[in-house]
Amino acid sequence: MGNDNNKKEVATAVPGPNYLITTGIAVIMLGIGTGLGLVSLRFDRNMSTYDSKIERLQQEDLQWLYLALVVFTSMIVIVNFVPMGYKNDLKGNIRSNPFFYETKCDNKTLVIFKEDGKEGMYNRSNRSVHHMVENFGGFLAAIGPVGYVFPKQTFYIVCVFSLGRIIHQKWYSHGYGGQAAGFILSTLSTLTMEGLALIIFLKASKIL
Repeated sequence: MGNDNNKKEVATAVPGPNYLITTGIAVIMLGIGTGLGLVSLRFDRNMSTYDSKIERLQQEDLQWLYLALVVFTSMIVIVNFVPMGYKNDLKGNIRSNPFFYETKCDNKTLVIFKEDGKEGMYNRSNRSVHHMVENFGGFLAAIGPVGYVFPKQTFYIVCVFSLGRIIHQKWYSHGYGGQAAGFILSTLSTLTMEGLALIIFLKASKIL
């Protein structure tokens, strides 16, 4: 009897995330961020100043701190992609639900966010805040270390990120889909910051 129950659980189990594919996506995103970081430095006349700072970091063996930031930020990308795999069949506003509940009674009714009216706008505005908190740990951690080496680039990146988050919340409050522009701006900002951290590591390690 116990074996039959085990077989039933296996048969009805939901397929887990493909971590190989998810890691590959994170690597591709890091490549995009590194490319954006290189572009931001391409025409900067202060490269000699940046190089001297990186040289000091190398003397203190601090390049590993920047690689740690890259690993940490990539981890955040991976763990945020995993739940998205379970939302593939969900459409529209229902995707804004971070959790799904059901009533503890015979019919087990699904309980989700209220979508319309001020309550719906409030829910999605708060979901935008949750989305920022879920994703900005690596970005926040990198502002100081990356800003030490590349202060001007960091300032501009933070400005774009901030604008992106405001746009994300503003248009998300009106309905699912409108937040895309803000999501793109904030994501590219985070990737660029991560890319600059990788560039610092590669330069300090004499690889780049």
